[in-house]
Amino acid sequence: MERWRFAVLIFIQVLIIAHVVQWLITGTTVAPIEPSESIQTVQSGVITVGFIFFVVAIGSTMILGRFFCGWGCHIMLLQDWCGRLLDRINIRPRPFRSRLLRLMPLALALYMFVWPVAHRFIVAPWVGGAPEWAGWSFEATTTDFWRTFPGLMMAIPFLFVCGFLTIYLLGMKGYCTYACPYGGFFAPAEQVSPIRIRVRADSCAHCGVCTTACTSNVQVHQELESFGTVVDPGCMKCLDCVTVCPEDAVYVGLGRPAFMIGSEEREAAVASGKLKQKFDLSWTEEIVFALIAVGLLFSIRGAYSLPLLFASGTAACGTWIDWKAWRVVRDRNASLYRTALKRDGRLRPAGGGLLAFAGLMLVCSGWIGTANIAAAMAFRYDDRVLIPPSMVFSEGYVTPESDIMSDAETSLAWYDRAAFIGDGGWSPIPAYREMISVRKAWLLSAMGRFDEAAAKLDDTIDRLGMTEDLAMGRSRLLRVQNPRLVDGWYGEVLDRHPDWMRLRDERVMWRFEQLSTESAIEEARAGVEAMPEELLPLRRLAVLLVDHGGPEGWRESAEITERTLAIEPDNPNALRALALARAKSGDFERAEIAMRAAVELAPTDWQLRHQFALLLYERDSMEAAEAALAEALRLWEEAGGEEAGARPGLPTPIEGPARPPGA
Repeated sequence: MERWRFAVLIFIQVLIIAHVVQWLITGTTVAPIEPSESIQTVQSGVITVGFIFFVVAIGSTMILGRFFCGWGCHIMLLQDWCGRLLDRINIRPRPFRSRLLRLMPLALALYMFVWPVAHRFIVAPWVGGAPEWAGWSFEATTTDFWRTFPGLMMAIPFLFVCGFLTIYLLGMKGYCTYACPYGGFFAPAEQVSPIRIRVRADSCAHCGVCTTACTSNVQVHQELESFGTVVDPGCMKCLDCVTVCPEDAVYVGLGRPAFMIGSEEREAAVASGKLKQKFDLSWTEEIVFALIAVGLLFSIRGAYSLPLLFASGTAACGTWIDWKAWRVVRDRNASLYRTALKRDGRLRPAGGGLLAFAGLMLVCSGWIGTANIAAAMAFRYDDRVLIPPSMVFSEGYVTPESDIMSDAETSLAWYDRAAFIGDGGWSPIPAYREMISVRKAWLLSAMGRFDEAAAKLDDTIDRLGMTEDLAMGRSRLLRVQNPRLVDGWYGEVLDRHPDWMRLRDERVMWRFEQLSTESAIEEARAGVEAMPEELLPLRRLAVLLVDHGGPEGWRESAEITERTLAIEPDNPNALRALALARAKSGDFERAEIAMRAAVELAPTDWQLRHQFALLLYERDSMEAAEAALAEALRLWEEAGGEEAGARPGLPTPIEGPARPPGA
């Protein structure tokens, strides 16, 4: 079935390419049909297309077995293609067999999809700091398709590690077996499937051809002889074993699910010799190398913020290299395919190179892991310094309480350790130099040590160059040190970097608060001219105009908000702003249309319902206004009543539009 499988997998690649091309041409497309998009669902309740796809894939696996893995996964094409290329140079990957490491995909799946839910609803409410649950929502389209995907520089090593390297070291489907977090759910789901690879016992010649053809590292002939069906959760229903059977004895059919085959039956098959379970590691080695795998995973993942799928594949390969190095030390003879590593107790050059590489890898991962722990401690104490920036960067600065000062001092000490070794820290990599500098400057500012914070940022800018985050941090310090220079400093930086949206927005707000509304509107217009398709400057200008622009400004605000809706059509806050801008202009009929559309998009938002009631009241639609107010009150009570805000009521004049997110 290899050619048919390749054809199906290539067709899926074509669909993926077409999806990307359509997005590049139109700017809007269906959100990524990718299981990792489910993370957004479990973290924030946004039901994505990827989540629906993942649920359907798991559900189909519970019925059909792992057909999706064998026939629908884009990584499968990469592995099969790499396996074919290795076969052409006479390398047939040997399966690496471990008991504990096979649990890594399940552990990764629980970490990705179960832990966020447990943390939000169980851990966070208990320890404090639980984020507010916004409720369920649905997101089917996107304008930023590549937001959650890595770039080209990550794609190239990913293809190499998760393709050639995992196959060469771990065997065909090595990535699926030891690194794929989605497989962590697919494997147990496969165990309840009634559709299985089965055998006609009276026709089977026990030749083992089915096992030879299997690329999923399954002992097909042994399991068929022992149980009459394949029970290994690694079986991906590629159907090669079915098509190569010379007696046509192997077939796909309904049968007893694997989970119904109990431990006693399995133990009896092993005791009788029908099922031979061979593993490459003793139980002591299993435990040791499982710990090494976990250490490598968190070192690699934490050091570079790598995609989890890439980090897991790299950690699995690194664990195998350490295991092979241990075998070189322990055994009298050791080899890697046709390359001798050790013969008759004598170390060969290739074996020495492997030992050196494995040792260097362990040292570096331990080194990086130590720096990661320091960074985690710094973040932990940093999160406790809960002081609003508006209080820190103001004329009325007040020294924080002693416990906050202590947490800030502790966080600074850990940031010093987590910093790059060239900056006096522990980390061998310079990945987080800018971020650590910004956070240290913030903590120093929170403690009232503004001159030290400014010196820290100036030193970082001299060494690394100016970035938007560094510029924003420096501007806030300048507000405290010399407010007269702030606006000019903003101008100099923005002249060199006109596309720095956040810095420009900060200048707009600075002008609004310290100079004049007219100068703030002028700067907001400059932002729109520099970035006409970006939402943040458009929304900022629209808000300023509707609040302070007079009749002409109200009409222009409505036009600008319509532009934002052309970019992001399903934004209820933008529709609310449009409705209130139209209402201020006296266009109540079109205002009501926009507000109804906003309510349809966010039916559980009590504040939006309240504003809808106010709008209807302004139109003298008293019956409809009272009905909308009743619904707003119901939602307000569900949201916590007085804790959620002031009780909604009528009559109240419209004060102006609520500001959309980011504005």
